[in-house]
Amino acid sequence: MATLEVPKAYEEPSEESSQTPEGPEDTKQEGQAGESRKTNNPFKAPQLIRKIRAEQFSDASGNLKLWCQFFNILSDSKLMWYKDEFPVAEARRSSGDEGQAALAIVQASRKDCGVYQCTIENEYGTDSTDFLLSAEVLSGFVSREEIEVGEEIEMTPMVFAKGLADSGYWGDKFFGRVVSEDVEVGAGFLRKACRARTIYGLEPVFESGRTCIIKVHNLIVFGTKNENTLIEKNYDITIQECKIQNSSREYCKIFAAEARAIPDFGVVPEIIPLYLIYRPANTVPYATIEEDLVGPFERYCVKERDGSLAVQSSSEMAQKCCAFQHWLYQWTNGNILVTDMEGVGWKITNVRIATKLKGYQGLKESCFPALLDQFAAVHQCNRYCEILGLKSLEKLQQPAKPKGSKSPSLGRKAPSAQSSPQLQKKGLASPQGTRKGTVSPKASRKSTEAAEAQLALKHKALDSDRSSQLQ
Repeated sequence: MATLEVPKAYEEPSEESSQTPEGPEDTKQEGQAGESRKTNNPFKAPQLIRKIRAEQFSDASGNLKLWCQFFNILSDSKLMWYKDEFPVAEARRSSGDEGQAALAIVQASRKDCGVYQCTIENEYGTDSTDFLLSAEVLSGFVSREEIEVGEEIEMTPMVFAKGLADSGYWGDKFFGRVVSEDVEVGAGFLRKACRARTIYGLEPVFESGRTCIIKVHNLIVFGTKNENTLIEKNYDITIQECKIQNSSREYCKIFAAEARAIPDFGVVPEIIPLYLIYRPANTVPYATIEEDLVGPFERYCVKERDGSLAVQSSSEMAQKCCAFQHWLYQWTNGNILVTDMEGVGWKITNVRIATKLKGYQGLKESCFPALLDQFAAVHQCNRYCEILGLKSLEKLQQPAKPKGSKSPSLGRKAPSAQSSPQLQKKGLASPQGTRKGTVSPKASRKSTEAAEAQLALKHKALDSDRSSQLQ
């Protein structure tokens, strides 16, 4: 007699497996079946209770907040924000954390318009919500107030008294005032840039009346119980950007010294310094300030959206930037790579890097080991690599230790052990140094975090007040 076979919600073991004697393997299979029952469970999956809505911060800085809320979060989850289907921010949410999920849009403008999506996912399932930030919606908010007297800032340089032999530290603060002139510089939306004119207090770095560029990281995710506040997230991101570009600048100085010793190399690139600034009147107070590069901007080396490395032109400058990439990769034994370089003429900014290991030399958010492997596979040496005597990357992949005195990967000594906000350079000084013992990475991280905590201590009271307003 034919019977109707009822579909089963979960797979049952086959006849062969059911005939085998019970043992550890059966126990393991039962455990896996139990885990599969947790997947896509509509009763335990996160659920949306408040769709994305837009709000303006209480100050007149022009910053905007998108926020939504999920509940029924029964296990650790991943929260992702997208803009026009491109991932822009990520956060982890612990089990039971049903607070707001918020995204800060810095100095909101028409370039921020688009479809935003917030998605939460865990082992039980996923849920999401969309929001169209249109020009019409944006026009309903009060634009940033333009104050003729400008705003007060505190500017702090990162100092390397002895190059990479010095672990670096934060220098003396400058107290000054700037006024914004052009609030939308450049086409990027992940970092907002504005042109400002210095009024007083920043000499001799920026003379009175001179223009400079202020940059702040855009699209900052915040609002969970276990996450840092918006101000703390803004601070951590800005500190990392200062470390990345200023340490790359020190590497570039050594690269330039070697290149200048070779007559055929010609003019060498220069990475301009970044300065940390604090703006007490702004909801997102921490930013960087740098020299205003006058002229058409050119992208020399970039990391594309799909994660691939690309050289944007065949110009002399682009070729020298590629040679610098090769040199730094070889200098650090394949642990650091400069992935992005842009600028005007021979001056470079908007530097991005990739590290082999997470937390390498205090760089928390730059671990992209696949990029270093990709660079070793696709890099083609140009005439400037040959002029510098750089070795083929294929040879560097071999386990044998390199020999010869001209290799930038040879002859390093440990830096002096001192408390510093600058990332610790393990075992590096100059190409002529000798190899000695290295400083403990754990100790370096502790000293780095301690110094950075002291830098933010002054603003702790003000920041805590702001944080309570944002909750």
